[in-house]
Amino acid sequence: MKDLLTMTGMAKTSVDAGFSRVGRRLSSSDPADRALMILAARAIAQANAVMALCERGLANESLPILRGLAEMCLIMRWVAERDCGTRAEVALEELRDPDWETHWPSARLRERAKAYGVSAASIDSVLAAADFARGNAQGLPWGHLYAEATKHGRKPEEVLPVAADFLGHALKALDTRWPGEFTGAEEMWRRAGISRGQ
Repeated sequence: MKDLLTMTGMAKTSVDAGFSRVGRRLSSSDPADRALMILAARAIAQANAVMALCERGLANESLPILRGLAEMCLIMRWVAERDCGTRAEVALEELRDPDWETHWPSARLRERAKAYGVSAASIDSVLAAADFARGNAQGLPWGHLYAEATKHGRKPEEVLPVAADFLGHALKALDTRWPGEFTGAEEMWRRAGISRGQ
């Protein structure tokens, strides 16, 4: 698992180094700069939470956070792709909305994931709620009586490559906005694929 944690942690190193290089060029009045910085910060914070839960044997409990991580990373790709200012304003406005459904519409995630070439395994991992809802639910006394509560749930070896896959998309978005300053997306995707046996 140490290799998987290192792979996922690579993103923070790349994001920190990239923002250190572009920091003087950032404009507080540029909506794209602002949105990508905020979204990158959220993505890294969520990735840190996923890693911490996985380290503690609670990978299944990280699935809702992984879902949020996927959203942040794909929104970053969408903002950086084109019409950055306009799309950034839309993304920032959505972040002001307190409703989870605004932030996590499954249809939009599927559409963007397909557009950006996210693996089917990663998409399934962030949209499959059954593992989260029933995984390890037999932990209470006599919980073993209910078969629907005996799913094993996700393991760190399944969750961390998905986190790395989406973090690769965050890096790709930042590198699209600031070419050559945020490298590592392809390496993240390659290592995530290897860890899944692809």
